[in-house]
Order: sequence, then structure tokens, then C-alpha cells
Amino acid sequence: MASKVDTGISDAQYLVPSADIRLTVDELWTARQRQMHSLHYAVSYRASFKPELPDFFIRRYTSPGDVVLDPFLGRGTTVLQANLLGRAGWGNDVNPLSVLITHAKTHPVSIDKIQSRLDGMNLGANVDMSNYATFCPFYHEDTYRELLNLRSSVGAQATDVDRFIEMVAISRLHGHSKGFFSTYSFPQISVSPQAQERINRSRRNTPDYRAVKPRILAKARKILQDGQIDAIRKASASNLLTCDDVRNMDSIPSGVAKLIVTSPPFLDKADYLQDNWLELWFAGIDSMSFSQDMIRTPNLETWKTFMNRAMLEMNRTLVSNGTCVIEVGDVSSRGETVNLDEVIVALALELDRSHPEFALVPEEILINQQEFTKLANCFGVDNNAKGTNTNRMVVLRKR
Repeated sequence: MASKVDTGISDAQYLVPSADIRLTVDELWTARQRQMHSLHYAVSYRASFKPELPDFFIRRYTSPGDVVLDPFLGRGTTVLQANLLGRAGWGNDVNPLSVLITHAKTHPVSIDKIQSRLDGMNLGANVDMSNYATFCPFYHEDTYRELLNLRSSVGAQATDVDRFIEMVAISRLHGHSKGFFSTYSFPQISVSPQAQERINRSRRNTPDYRAVKPRILAKARKILQDGQIDAIRKASASNLLTCDDVRNMDSIPSGVAKLIVTSPPFLDKADYLQDNWLELWFAGIDSMSFSQDMIRTPNLETWKTFMNRAMLEMNRTLVSNGTCVIEVGDVSSRGETVNLDEVIVALALELDRSHPEFALVPEEILINQQEFTKLANCFGVDNNAKGTNTNRMVVLRKR
């Protein structure tokens, strides 16, 4: 663990009301990109943390066989890293897309099985093309036909091979190189058809034909290059993935997780529905079925009410002496900068006073401060100027 440093921040300024809460600001893990297992980089996902973050805490607080839980699953980074370290990975997210991606990443299959399954698909078959007008800014007509046939083929099956192919296809739906199915677009965000038309006009692009099968195989080889397929599948046999509202995770028993590592939405800083509309379409997921349970608000009080209930559920699922790590950032609310780690600490102290069953005690705050990576720069965020530039982690221990 990195040593404690003098931050020049007083307890009063930082709103840490107890001298027992340690504060560490340091570079806790590497800022270099793609240093962990290749499966972690299967799918781009807005506002996701690096795998080095859960790796740091899983090694610090758990042993092989322990249950590691992420109530805000995202693209499954915590769950996959738990499996890579021989732990059971449990995850929850109200968005079924997160469960789909995480299941595939933690149930990898061989290239030979992927090749064989793709060889058996006829992606050029006649299919209903009546909705092509919505997708024509992104895809050539023949590429779109192949995507519809692929979508139908994998959607009719429930095998790990089909789920893996589906996940790889989702990762190729839009991007900035010839390896994607679309013409030039953003790799991290599904832009609207209107926005894509503007991109096409500015770049003088017309969608060209992009064969689906070879692009899936190329990407699959890349994300499987680090191996460990059998070890990951063995560990993931103990996984549990659920789609509950985080405020009421009925599918997860009480007192099971040794460690929680998670990152809730940062107010309204990311739109997980609009930013993933192409992915949701391909997976056949109706966003209206769960959107009312998602939290996306500019109002700090609304966010605090949401997190209040979510933290009660985290408390319930942890074992005694278990650890909860909540990663947040600093955000702008009503023209002021708010450190959400301070808010989490204040919420925990209030819950301890108002709910006898709540036993999460703030123990430590770690701030991982690094130079920005190219992905962050894409969103115009300056180094050490905004909350997405630092990982601010509150460590709470259950009495």
C-alpha cells in the first residue's frame, strides 16, 4: 500500500469529522493503459473504472474463495477481476446489458468454438430491412443485414458460445477504425443517428461494407490472448449476477460478501441509456423496462436519498468485519464543486445514528491521483481539474 502523504487538506476543509478516518493521496496503481487481463477490454463502457482499482482492494481485503460483490455492475470489471484472483464474483445492475456483458466475459470460450459457430450461420439471408433508415448513417446495407441475422441467431440461443459472440459483436457496433462494423464514429458512446449524419458530413463519409464474421473473430482473438479460460470458468461457477434495483437487492442473501467494490453513478454525468442505445438494440433490451429504477439526476439531495437506501443494502449483504469500497468523484452541483466521498462519509455517519442495523464505519479515504489517459482527454477533462480525473474511494468496515 502507498504511504500516507501530506495533502495540505485540513479535516475541517475535507469534512472528515473523525481523526480515525485516514486520508491517503497517491498514485496507487499504474496510469498506463491495458495492463491487466485482455478480457477486461472487451467492451468500451462510459464512466467505468480501471481493473487495477478492484484488483488493489481484492488483494488487500480478501482471500481465494471469498465473495466479492459489485452492486453497480457496469461492464463487470470487479466481477471478472475477482474470478481472475480465484474469488467468487457477484454483481448486480438494474441494466440487463451489464449482466449480459459480465456473463460473457466471465464465461469465455475458445476461438475454435467461436469459429465453428460462426461458420454455421448464414448472415446473408433475407431479413426484414424496414428499419434500415434509422441505422443507415452507421452501416452499409449489407452490414446491417448481417447484423440482423447475427442478432437473430445468437438471440435464439443461451449457450456460452452465443453469449460470447453477442458480447463481441456489441463491442464492434460503432468505432473509429476498420475493425468496427460502422463507419467512423465514437467507440465509447452510441451517438444518435442525427449526430452520426453530422459526423459523416464533416468527414465526407459514406458507410462502406464491413463483413461481420471476420471482425468478430479478430476481436475475439485479441480479448482472449491472455488465456486462463479454464481458470476463469472454474471461478465463475460460483458467480451470481442479478438485475435488481440496488435499493432492494432481494436476489442477494444477507451477510455473504467479504468485500464490496463499486462505483455508483455520479449524479447526471453519464447517460447510460442514450450512450448505449445501439448496444441495447442489438441485445434486444427494452430500456423502458428498467429506466425508472435508474438514478440520473442533477440534484444532490435526490442522489443522497438514492445512495442512502443503496448503502443500507450494501450493509445488509456484507459479512461482519467485511469491507465496502465506494469509488466516487468530485462533481459540479449548483455551480459548486462537491466531493462525493465527503457525501458518502456523511451519509454513513447519519445512517449509523438513524438505523440500528447499519454498521458500516468510515475507515479510510484514498485518492488515486494520476495523469489523464487518452480516453479521458476525449471528453475534454483537464488533468487534476475535474472529478473524473481522480478515483476517490471511501473504505467502510462493517462492525
